[in-house]
Amino acid sequence: MSTIREKEAFCENSFLSSGPYWHLYTSGKQTKLVFRNDEDYAFGMNAIAQTSLEYSSVQILSFAIMSNHLHIVAGGLESDLVAWFKYFRKKLARGLSSDLDNGNHLPDDFQEEHKGLTDLNSLRNAIAYVNRNGYVADPSCTPFSHPWSTCSYYFCLRNPHHCFKELNTATKRIMFRGRVPQFKDNTKVLFCGDIVSPLGCYIAPSSYCAIKFGMAMFRDAHHYFWAVSKNVEAYSGVATEIGDEEFLTDSELYSQLSKILREQYKGVALRNITKAQKLDLARSLRFEFRSSNAQIRRILGLTQYEIDSIFPLSARK
Repeated sequence: MSTIREKEAFCENSFLSSGPYWHLYTSGKQTKLVFRNDEDYAFGMNAIAQTSLEYSSVQILSFAIMSNHLHIVAGGLESDLVAWFKYFRKKLARGLSSDLDNGNHLPDDFQEEHKGLTDLNSLRNAIAYVNRNGYVADPSCTPFSHPWSTCSYYFCLRNPHHCFKELNTATKRIMFRGRVPQFKDNTKVLFCGDIVSPLGCYIAPSSYCAIKFGMAMFRDAHHYFWAVSKNVEAYSGVATEIGDEEFLTDSELYSQLSKILREQYKGVALRNITKAQKLDLARSLRFEFRSSNAQIRRILGLTQYEIDSIFPLSARK
């Protein structure tokens, strides 16, 4: 069995073998809903797959599609990454425009930003942050089960998927809402979903993402589990850098609150602290953990007026 030092050296060598690496994201602060149902999410997954086919120089390590934004961790030249997103956005806009009867179209402010990941730890933190994004937003998910991301492919045994080449052309056209991409080796391209309902079918991320390479950035499954479930400081760092909010679930934030009460309030129960102390705690949750007004209100039991009076510029949250 390899030692931790040997595993860490392998991770570092893997990191240095490729790159440069990037965290690409779109803002979810102002953008209205982009993906409204499972069919839209599935189309978004297929648009990523098709774009990756066209831009094979961009190596996707992890991604997450949220209701109004997305995150992608990738390797490749910066110019290729920018071109990748432009193509993806074009595919997405065309596909969503076919659903205009339902009022769905791609908002103008659905635009990308990206940050360079210049060392192994920053890449690890970005992968973990992206793979747990769906978990933070959806109480029904774990960091390993959000369907519209790569999270369920990291250190997880998955049930066999179906082979893409087995689908008929009509089904494939429904999946991509138009022309079917020509994958180089259909025997290795898998899809998820029920062919009875092709609108919800999507190409499995394992068919086009560098999942094994992404996993090689972590020493082992235990290390990855810690990274997606316990590394609060890293989540805070990534969220601060890209301007995200609510990087912790309510349960995770409550655990941090309990720690503050133990360390700074001599273990006094939340129900026994004064209103002034609650307002101080609200400031701590806001500035230390980037919690939104709504999340702070839920955790501390403050009124809407009380929390909005402290953070008026964040009242929309």
